[in-house]
Amino acid sequence: MSNILELLSGILRYFPNTMTLSLFVAGMTLGRIPWVLVSIGGVIVAILTLAMQYFMSKAFNVGGIPGPTMIQACSMIPIASGEYSPVPSMWISLAMFYLTYFITNASYVYSAPSPSKTSQNSIQVQQRKSIGIISLLAISLLFFFIVIPRFMTACETKLGAAIGGIWGIAAGVIYWYVLRACNSTLFPDVHGVMLGINPGSLHSSPLVCS
Repeated sequence: MSNILELLSGILRYFPNTMTLSLFVAGMTLGRIPWVLVSIGGVIVAILTLAMQYFMSKAFNVGGIPGPTMIQACSMIPIASGEYSPVPSMWISLAMFYLTYFITNASYVYSAPSPSKTSQNSIQVQQRKSIGIISLLAISLLFFFIVIPRFMTACETKLGAAIGGIWGIAAGVIYWYVLRACNSTLFPDVHGVMLGINPGSLHSSPLVCS
C-alpha cells in the first residue's frame, strides 16, 4: 500500500503546477477568460503561500526541512534548493484552492436562479443542474483520490496540511466571489453555462473591477 501511495505522490507531485499552466494555456488558446482568471488566482495563492512559509519559518521557527532529498522528492519547483518548507503546504494550498473554486462554481451553476420566463422544468434548466451535479461529484472524487495519497507521504505534515487546507479553501471561496462581483455570469463560471443563460451580460459593465 505504501508503495502505491509513493507512486501516486510521485506522479501527482507537479499536479498544482500542471493545473495552473494548463488552465492558462488552454484559456488563452480557446478564449476562455474564466480559465485564465482561475490560473491567475493559483499564481496569487502560490505567492501568498510562499510569504506565509517565510513568516512561519522566521516567526515560529517551524516548517523548514533541510536536505536535498526532501527537495528532490517533494518540492513543486524542480530547481529549488536549500530546505523544504511544508508549513503551510504549497501543494495542499493550491489543490484545495482549485477544489474549492470548482465546487463553489458547480454549486452556483446548479442553484443559480433562472430567468423569470424560464420554467424550472425546462430542458435548459435541467441541463444546467445536471452539469452542476456531475461537476460536484466528479471534482470531489478526483481531488479525494489526489489529495489523500499526497497527505499520507513524508512530504506533508499535519500542521502544514491543516493550515494549507484552511488557507486554500478560504482563498478558493474568496476568489470566486471576487470574480462574481466583477461579472456574475462571465468571469467566475469555468463551465460557461451561466453565460449561455444570460448572453446579454457581455454588454454590462463590471461592478467593482474597474
